Amino acid sequence: MNGVKEELDTLKGNLAKVQEQAKDKPAKLKSSLSYLKLGIADAKATVSETKQGVAEVKDAGKDREPAGSLIAGAEFIREKSGFKLKRAGEVIGEITYAEGPEADMWMANHTYVKPEHRGGSVAKLLLDRLVEEARMEGKMIFPVCSYVRAQFKRHDEYRDVWHEY
Repeated sequence: MNGVKEELDTLKGNLAKVQEQAKDKPAKLKSSLSYLKLGIADAKATVSETKQGVAEVKDAGKDREPAGSLIAGAEFIREKSGFKLKRAGEVIGEITYAEGPEADMWMANHTYVKPEHRGGSVAKLLLDRLVEEARMEGKMIFPVCSYVRAQFKRHDEYRDVWHEY
């Protein structure tokens, strides 16, 4: 929870910097400002989802499905702007992106895993699939989603596709 709060503070700080810069370079920086506002809204939603998820995970305890059996029989579904992980016709997680202001950029804007599947590797599998696709298509990823941003900060393996401002 503290990590999400720190991320929200970082996004707010970035927003203030972009607002100040936008006074000098309105067109390009105003688009950056819009994307940062989206990031803040996403972070606030993530805080709410995290609070709800923490409560549900505490209840779930040790009876959650291990990642190994979760993946068995699961498949990635490519959609216009993201991926879903389905098993037995049920969506257990998704990651989405929007086209960025530049042709070679995706803005990863949402990651969701059903509460009963959280705490395993579902979100990481979805992120890895998105990154793999970005590499194949020569895209960079701007992490608007707080989960994606946190993973990019923690793992150097994503450095080659991370579009940083």
